Amino acid sequence: MTKVNVKTRLKSSRSSELIRKKDELVAHYIDTNAPDLLESYTRLLDDYFHEVIAESLVARKMTLSGNPAALIALGGYGRGEQCVHSDVDLLILFEKKIPDTTDALVQELVYPLWDARLETGYAVRTIKECLSMAWDQFDILTTLLDARFICGASQIFSNLMETFRTRLSKKYIQSSLNRLIEHSQRRYQDFGDSTYLLEPNLKSGHGGLRDYHTILWYARIMADIKSRKDLERNGFLSHDEYTTLETSLDAIWYIRNQLHYITGRKCDQLHFEHQLEVADRLNFKGKDRHQMVERFMGDLHAKMDYIKQINLMLTEDIQLTKKARYFIFKPKPTHYEGIVVRQRRLEFSSMEMVPKQPDLLLKIFVESGRLQTPLSIEARRIIGEFVGLVNHQFRKEPANVEAFEKILASSLWEFNVLNVMLTTGLLAKFIPEFGSIINKIQYNQYHLFPVDKHSIRCVQVLNSFRGKRVDPAHEFYATIYRELKRRKILLMAGLLHDIGKGDPNQEHSERGAEIARKIMTRSGYSEADIKEAVFLVQHHLFLAKVATRRDITDEETALFCARTIKRIGRLRKLFLLTVADSMATGPKAWNEWTQVLLRDLFLKTAGIIKNRELAAWKSSRIINEKRDKVLELIANTPHVRPPDTKKSARRRSIDSNVSDSQNFHLIGCEKEALLKVLDALNHRYLMSVTPHEIVTHLSLYHQYQERGDDFLWNIQTEEASDIRTVTICGKDRPGFYSKVAGAFFLNGLNIVGSQAYTLIDDCALDIFKVMPPKDRVFEDKKWEKAKQALHNALADDAYLEHLNENVPRRIAPISGGAVKQNEVRIDNDTSNFFTVIEVFTYDFPGLLFVVTDTLYRLGLDVRVAMVATKVDQVVDVFYVKYADDGKIDDSEDEVRVRDAILHALPPVEIEPV
Repeated sequence: MTKVNVKTRLKSSRSSELIRKKDELVAHYIDTNAPDLLESYTRLLDDYFHEVIAESLVARKMTLSGNPAALIALGGYGRGEQCVHSDVDLLILFEKKIPDTTDALVQELVYPLWDARLETGYAVRTIKECLSMAWDQFDILTTLLDARFICGASQIFSNLMETFRTRLSKKYIQSSLNRLIEHSQRRYQDFGDSTYLLEPNLKSGHGGLRDYHTILWYARIMADIKSRKDLERNGFLSHDEYTTLETSLDAIWYIRNQLHYITGRKCDQLHFEHQLEVADRLNFKGKDRHQMVERFMGDLHAKMDYIKQINLMLTEDIQLTKKARYFIFKPKPTHYEGIVVRQRRLEFSSMEMVPKQPDLLLKIFVESGRLQTPLSIEARRIIGEFVGLVNHQFRKEPANVEAFEKILASSLWEFNVLNVMLTTGLLAKFIPEFGSIINKIQYNQYHLFPVDKHSIRCVQVLNSFRGKRVDPAHEFYATIYRELKRRKILLMAGLLHDIGKGDPNQEHSERGAEIARKIMTRSGYSEADIKEAVFLVQHHLFLAKVATRRDITDEETALFCARTIKRIGRLRKLFLLTVADSMATGPKAWNEWTQVLLRDLFLKTAGIIKNRELAAWKSSRIINEKRDKVLELIANTPHVRPPDTKKSARRRSIDSNVSDSQNFHLIGCEKEALLKVLDALNHRYLMSVTPHEIVTHLSLYHQYQERGDDFLWNIQTEEASDIRTVTICGKDRPGFYSKVAGAFFLNGLNIVGSQAYTLIDDCALDIFKVMPPKDRVFEDKKWEKAKQALHNALADDAYLEHLNENVPRRIAPISGGAVKQNEVRIDNDTSNFFTVIEVFTYDFPGLLFVVTDTLYRLGLDVRVAMVATKVDQVVDVFYVKYADDGKIDDSEDEVRVRDAILHALPPVEIEPV
């Protein structure tokens, strides 16, 4: 056997042994939560490199030639934090010159690790190169701060680090600290605040391991500490802070290793799909109806939030002491004796004053908000030490309640006083009920933030509606805010609106109203203020539900809201609370669609409340104006059909049988006849659509009459979205909606909303909002197939029966969260003419067809259909009536309809909590 083969086999055997030992370590760690995986795996790698260097002829020749190498561990490997699938980062360091044989040494060191599929990175540099790059590149600076000698020529490593420390302390400390902050800010922009996000990044997000590394780098720049324990020894952290940091880091590292193990790769984003398995592996259990995963994520967020706060305190210390090296700031007095501004931070004059004057605990936050000045690290520590002074009597003091109101009003996006009060523990002491929602996770993809952070964000949004620098996009809300009286009641409601979520055994709005009453009563508010705040908390979802689940074009909807809310001032507060709650929740709760719906509902309801009655004359004026505009549009429409050429066909709608609305005309329809047609249109239709749409619909109706077909449709693409608007004109008949839904389902077209109207005589006009097919190349053919399917369904009532075979037998929710069973609610109060049916379920192909076909078989006609979202479920809402125009007003009929829909829906797969 040749020497080459022997060396190759030796390398392969060494790397195989390394992987075997690593796998044993990982398996033991995963099974037992052994505390030393990071250190043990680091030592295992060190042993491997020791053996390679000891047996390397190349390394020996380098040493004999007077140009030895030092092997240096960098990054997580340098810090001794080697996780299951962490990279292995190396520096091969030379004194002054890199020899030609370096490639051979790299092959001996690194190639076997690559063959073993260990992600290994390396750099080959001289001392001069390292030092030169350190001051230009932030990642090189931090690698030197983390650098750890493994083996080889130790003197070379010592020379590098000695020169590095000397230059750092003499010339580069402040610039290095500045770069440390800049890097953190860019990282936060890229990865977000993991203490807020429900899919946190365990490494790079705010509150992740990189925040800890930043703390470590700061301490190493300032004091050249060698180990994590030195953070306490050198006074950067108190004993309690260090102990809590250790506990938090151990938990995050363990979760990170579990995530690496589950995914089989380096993965630091804790996605929904892995949270349940990680929670189970960590032996979290459901308790008091709190899900296992919610308790797990709440615990993780608490630990990440702690690391975030420690990092923020040290970062503020860097920023606020930049000028302290050159200027001496004299302490400045504030509005309150016992609180001073020192070195541009708020501090207590002396620690001894706090027990004598506990109200200083609140007053320092009042001053922080007024002056836009942060608390010093020591001040935060003192508050944490003395929060026990906040007792029942403290909470009742009018001066303390007034101070808290000032803190609420000063919690802004730019300077979040309330959040600092939360992190010190004072907020939960002043409002003990708030403690139940701290780090409370709502496990779904609808809420982006834990409940406590969401509640504080809601207050911040409300405060953003006032002042001189209001976002132009929020000017409408700012105008309403300026009209408010007793704004502090709205801010209290904003903070408390979700406080009922701490008790999973009750509906959170109702429970929250009970808790809000208790808090407001304890704080000494008047009965009128208490009732107002309780109403806002109890009804904070009311406007959002109505806007997204009811037909707001129907005046009855606004009447229903007006009867519930009663007063214009209360409506303004509830509207702003709804907007702030939605904005603070995330994009699935706040988007352009919900914004328009809420605004329209608010304006209509406000009009009714102000006038004390339905302004019928106003409706008549609007309708008359629309009629005049319709006549004008028709009079100015060219009475020439576009030529049926390929060029013009490309300009028309997707359906080649129907021309664009700009070219529609009513052939042979005189003005008198047209007026009769307009008079025959119902008011709900005229109030809901624009004059241009009326012209389009009348033209479609005219062509439908000319052709004598079952129906005629026009398909247009909305400019602002990728939605298709399908306008169908046809004979008004029972089951028409279910057949359209079936034809679309058959062809993979998803309906997201619809409206149904009766135009003239027995002619129906249905408007569907439909998602386009996935394959846009053959979209025209897809619509042609759907049209033919609808013709067949109208001709044969049994044509779509086979579609039931395509409906899934069970529903498997994928959104995360507590899985809920299907539910059907029947509402006969909102509308005088229709019964409103709400179907709560999880989305699946054919959902609308299943429900509407069931309604058709029960003799019910669908007039309006909407799709809304309730946290993790979809809500399909249907306005229905019997063919003889009657509502479902019999209790037995309600039960029959509810049972029939539930029976038609596939059952939901329930996972154990």
